[in-house]
Amino acid sequence: MYFRELHQRLIDVARERVRAGEFTERGLARIAKVSQPHMHNVLKGIRALSPDSADRLMRALRLSIPDPIWKGSGRDEDGSFRMIPILRSRIGPGSEANFSVFRGHVPLEERVLQGVVNPVAARLAPDLALPRELAANDLVLLDQNPAMRARPDEQNLWVVADSTGLRVRYLRTRGGRLHAASEANLRDPGKWQPLPLQSRNILEIVRARIVWFSRKMEKEPAGPAEPAGEMD
Repeated sequence: MYFRELHQRLIDVARERVRAGEFTERGLARIAKVSQPHMHNVLKGIRALSPDSADRLMRALRLSIPDPIWKGSGRDEDGSFRMIPILRSRIGPGSEANFSVFRGHVPLEERVLQGVVNPVAARLAPDLALPRELAANDLVLLDQNPAMRARPDEQNLWVVADSTGLRVRYLRTRGGRLHAASEANLRDPGKWQPLPLQSRNILEIVRARIVWFSRKMEKEPAGPAEPAGEMD
């Protein structure tokens, strides 16, 4: 994609908002700090916006760069998808506990995002003690709902921050204390890791809840293909 196409898709979104009655040409012109006749010609495809005017228009329309790419492509005509930022660091040993630095976006269906607060996506790094449901390189959707993180249940998988980075763990309560359990020690409570909540806010440790994951299919079959037409 080139800048010219990105600019055109921004104008397409603006034109759709005007048709839907969300904005008027006069209102868009005032936001972009151009004359109404100029904005009229922009929407008709006769003139173009300067980079500064385009930035002001994007802010007014509450768009980021991925939005016009996706929305202007015809793939989201019913509004059923949303662009979700992907964390720059993978979730796993040695990764930074920074949930505000991103490296791109992924489109996800709104039905997957229902009830999710401040959603972000992330890739999982290799971790020998990952819960059995997950695997390295899985793409996961994270819910940062502080109310759920403050009272984590045992039915979900959680992203937990410790001294070595971020890890996906089971959370269990034992003796009134919250513990992190891995796949390796889930059935051995004596080896669960107690979380130091006395001196820290639980939200600093329990960073997110995993609500969805996607796994890339193997490029080739795991085993030899059966000859066509042959049966046991």
